[in-house]
Amino acid sequence: MFKIGMRVRGLMAGNYPENREDEQAHINNRGDILVSQGLPETADLARMGDSWQVKTTTGVATIIVLPTTTPGLCLWNGEPTGIMGKCYIIDSVCADVRIADGAQASMLSVYCMLNKPPIAAPTDLALPIASSVGKTYGGRARTFITSVTDNGWFPVGNSVITSPTAAGAVWKSTDVYLGGLYIVPPGSAFSVQAVQVAPGALNCFFTIRWHEVQLIWKS
Repeated sequence: MFKIGMRVRGLMAGNYPENREDEQAHINNRGDILVSQGLPETADLARMGDSWQVKTTTGVATIIVLPTTTPGLCLWNGEPTGIMGKCYIIDSVCADVRIADGAQASMLSVYCMLNKPPIAAPTDLALPIASSVGKTYGGRARTFITSVTDNGWFPVGNSVITSPTAAGAVWKSTDVYLGGLYIVPPGSAFSVQAVQVAPGALNCFFTIRWHEVQLIWKS
């Protein structure tokens, strides 16, 4: 049996000098530990310097059926297998579509899929990968849009109405925060695709954001 010393906070918070070593954590008078988030949700992870995002530079046509083997954008993890290889934690995805026909009523839904490893190294599209802290990418990720194995697509986020209120070209985006729901281990790939109710919405651009982390994962 052991005890953990805590300081009970009343009406006023303490004002302690910098670098004081003997201070205790605080609880309220009910015994709840008091914790305050000091930075935005992903700021501490991004400051580690391994947070990235990539987008397609050429628009592709959305599909009108549930996705199977045709992706909109894929991210492949080329890290070595085992505990030395980094995993890619998917932060979010985005589909940005240009509607040219204002009379074409439709909805846009985003689907994601994680392919089971191992996957042979694809030919890299060499899309520009941007850093969250202004670094140059030197990792092993590859992007591709070739055919993939259908390991199961699932909808994410909410659909967006793609019909503008008036005729003429307009851009509509749907950005989906995943928050680590998908973890891409070495040798695996993550895919995103957009499904539309009716044909006609061309020039859809996809974005994938991820964090590269040394992580022990259960195979």
